[in-house]
Amino acid sequence: ICKVVDRAEFEEVNKEVFEKCESLIIQCLHDAKVEVEDVNDVIVVGGCSYIPRVKNLVTKICKVTEVYKGINPLEGAVCGAAMEGAVASGIIDPFGNLDLLTIQATPLAIGIRADGNKFVPVIPRNTTMPARKDLLFTTIHDNQTEALILVYEGEGNKAEENHLLGYFKIMGIPAAPKGVPEINVCMDIDAANVLRVLAGVVMPGSRTPAVPVMEVRMPMVDDGHGWCAEALNRTYGATMDLVTLKKA
Repeated sequence: ICKVVDRAEFEEVNKEVFEKCESLIIQCLHDAKVEVEDVNDVIVVGGCSYIPRVKNLVTKICKVTEVYKGINPLEGAVCGAAMEGAVASGIIDPFGNLDLLTIQATPLAIGIRADGNKFVPVIPRNTTMPARKDLLFTTIHDNQTEALILVYEGEGNKAEENHLLGYFKIMGIPAAPKGVPEINVCMDIDAANVLRVLAGVVMPGSRTPAVPVMEVRMPMVDDGHGWCAEALNRTYGATMDLVTLKKA
């Protein structure tokens, strides 16, 4: 099928896409804690930045008359990838002309399934890497001795709305009434973007910190299809679930 459309029809057909672009720009400014008045230059990257509607909404939101023209939008992504490759390879510029220090942040929140079937973030979105954060959880059943830790990445409120990164099981939780054992889930992302998840159990009143009982290099076990999460849910249900521990 071949059809010629004018700009008005093109923009109408892609109205929702442009609205999504607008919301992403606004969200980006909000996440970066940057006021529009503080924006001096706007650099657009990628072939889609040549679309007049895209360029117009960017300049409108950022309140600038025109975008920065010192970089070819088609070459910007390639240059960025080359810089990242140089950093990862440990390349040193012999002439000292390049500053190869880059600051990376988590594009999405990383957390576990808890509080029913909710996604509970441990490392929030836009956290500068390397990063290490932990959160306390507890059991939902009396004498619960095992817990299933399902690690997700995303921004959805429900676990299944996010991408399953991996999972592991904690065993040997001391038998106690529900809500008594403290389970510390710690997530660590190093400079090489490797995520490690550690979990430890400590009873209230203990002066010793929770000792990690397991360390996992998170694989991409799901490939975005959800089959693994569904299988785990059918197998275990809520028998090994956790809830966020609320401190008084």
